[in-house]
Amino acid sequence: MADTEITFSTGDITLHGSLRMPGGIPGSADSAPAVLLLAGSGPTDRNGDSALLPGPIGTLEFLADVLERNGFASLRYDKLGSGSTGLGPYDIEDIGDLGFSTFVDAASAGLRFLARRPGIDADRVFVIGHSEGALIALTLADSGANVAGLGLLEPLSVRLLDLLTTQIDGQLTAVVGAGQLPVHLADELRLALAGAVESLRTDATLSDDLPDPLRAAGLVPANARALAEEDALDPRELAGRLPIGMPVITSCSAKDIQLDCADVDALDAALAHTSLTSVRMTTANHVLKELGDAASTGADYIELLPWSTEFTNGFEDWLASL
Repeated sequence: MADTEITFSTGDITLHGSLRMPGGIPGSADSAPAVLLLAGSGPTDRNGDSALLPGPIGTLEFLADVLERNGFASLRYDKLGSGSTGLGPYDIEDIGDLGFSTFVDAASAGLRFLARRPGIDADRVFVIGHSEGALIALTLADSGANVAGLGLLEPLSVRLLDLLTTQIDGQLTAVVGAGQLPVHLADELRLALAGAVESLRTDATLSDDLPDPLRAAGLVPANARALAEEDALDPRELAGRLPIGMPVITSCSAKDIQLDCADVDALDAALAHTSLTSVRMTTANHVLKELGDAASTGADYIELLPWSTEFTNGFEDWLASL
């Protein structure tokens, strides 16, 4: 499992990543099918590790391992703000000027880089995104990029601000129910959240005086442009425009605390015209680790847990079908 350190560029940004070539290529002595792996939200590096957490997660590295043993090459890279890529040419105060398109452009450059590598079959390059990375994968395919198929793993399946509203509302309901927050304060936070969503959708701005709990959720002026651009992308609309018969896999787990499988079911409905494989799990967390009888709290993301066999079995069956 030897990775080759690579770099590729988009605009003024040089992205650092790892290229993995398979030891054996089923059915071909010359070229391998390949996968561009896309990480989820935040400062997440090529392995799927977040700078916001005190330990490694490893989801993208795990996927690269599975792909390698099934005869697929892969490319994964450190997103802007993470790993060896860091902030690239930017200072921290410049980040507010960057939109979600910055991350889409990086993925597009990575896709072109991978397709041009020696030993890669340019007509069999797939894109697999985890969490928010699934939205980037859908956006790439919708842009007309030469994508042979998509993997949408624990995907963002509704507009971003709709999901954020649902998550925060659920958290407020829980703390009120536990007696940890007065009802009137929860209502004030819900009202402030509704105003923030309206502001983002109207003119892509955020007030600098939102309540601290909303600011902690990322609703700060520096993120306004990126949030507005991402929210403008509806995953179901993008899914509905994919080519008929395109190979697609989605995954969702009942123990994923960051999304609702009912939303992924609705995404699947929009994908009905594709060649769709749906992997539904009962004991995996959001980062595809096995929980068994335990509940996910988010702290389990960095625990040394085994990878979900429910996911791995379904994923490998899909790879074999390609």
